[in-house]
Amino acid sequence: MNALRVLYLVSPSASFAGIERVVHEVADALAKNFDDLDVHVGYCSSYDEPAIDAAAYTAHILNVPRLLQMPVPVRRLIKSGRYDVVVVPQVEATVMTWLGTRGVSVGALVCHLHGNPLVEERDGTVRTRLAFVAWRRLLRSQISAVYTVSESLARKVRTVIPDQVTVTNLPNPVRDLHGEPRPPEDPFRFVCVARLSYQKGQDVLLRAFAMARTRLPNARLDLVGTGPQEQELRDLANDLDLNDSVEFSGFVKNPTEKLSGAGCFVLASRWEGFGVALVEALQFGLPLVATDCDFGPSDIITDGVVGDLVPPEDPVALAEALVAAANRDWVPEDAVRRAARAREYSPAAVAGHHREALFSTFERSGLRRAPAPSAAVVGAHEGST
Repeated sequence: MNALRVLYLVSPSASFAGIERVVHEVADALAKNFDDLDVHVGYCSSYDEPAIDAAAYTAHILNVPRLLQMPVPVRRLIKSGRYDVVVVPQVEATVMTWLGTRGVSVGALVCHLHGNPLVEERDGTVRTRLAFVAWRRLLRSQISAVYTVSESLARKVRTVIPDQVTVTNLPNPVRDLHGEPRPPEDPFRFVCVARLSYQKGQDVLLRAFAMARTRLPNARLDLVGTGPQEQELRDLANDLDLNDSVEFSGFVKNPTEKLSGAGCFVLASRWEGFGVALVEALQFGLPLVATDCDFGPSDIITDGVVGDLVPPEDPVALAEALVAAANRDWVPEDAVRRAARAREYSPAAVAGHHREALFSTFERSGLRRAPAPSAAVVGAHEGST
């Protein structure tokens, strides 16, 4: 029997970062580990990213600048590719894919939720809210399954969608940064790798760090990332008299240098979907301090060795957790255990869960395997990166 043909679709974006990198890691691990899968990724945007060129899957660059322009190119790709399962991250892109494939055999259509759909709908534009209305209607008959990136998100989604829709939690694969646990450097350094945005809560973190500094006068905080709130956060750091102890390091593709030798990783998010950066920090044996927000951190931080959880938007509780983390003795065995926890999310470790879900979704759909496309059709897309 022919391999199951799977297509992942990535909507237009400015950078190869969160969802883009996760989809790449999933698809690459599946293509490398399983001969019974024929894995493709359709990127709406073109990225200067060597990892795509070296990937084991087949990449298709659609050159779609805007989400609303997805339907026609996606229709063309799906019609010619004859896929058995099509996985689309996020609600709006799933709706655009459905619109573009009316009258075309699309296989089993899956919506893969990577963020917090409750917040996305609540704070979204009119277009976003309309997409959620359409998505709920599609769930009744047009969408075969919903995948999530954390178990806490899966539990919540099951309470707000029709019972007949299967919701499957699939752990995110996290790239290997080849981290080695090592004692923290002096002075003690907290690090946060995240987009500088309201969601990630760096404003709360700065206020908490200012409180903690009264007991940790030599501590440092490294904010790694860029984003729409950068100037506001710089102004806040200045107002809190933190200019000598907070570094704004900008965006880095690989945070290894920033994580190596740090004392603690901090994520003060107001909401999440998973928290890839938390797992990357664990590779270096770093203890974590994170907010117990919806969704993701509580799935990763499951005991006090891995880290501590504090309420969202509570700088006082966060400051106490920072002080406790800095004053805690470094225990090599604990660092090794944290690194082992990170390996549970390696691409090779999670690929089997994704494969099982894809086959299960297709079998439940009741569809028949699509015939493989002709060599001429395949050649029209392969190597388009």
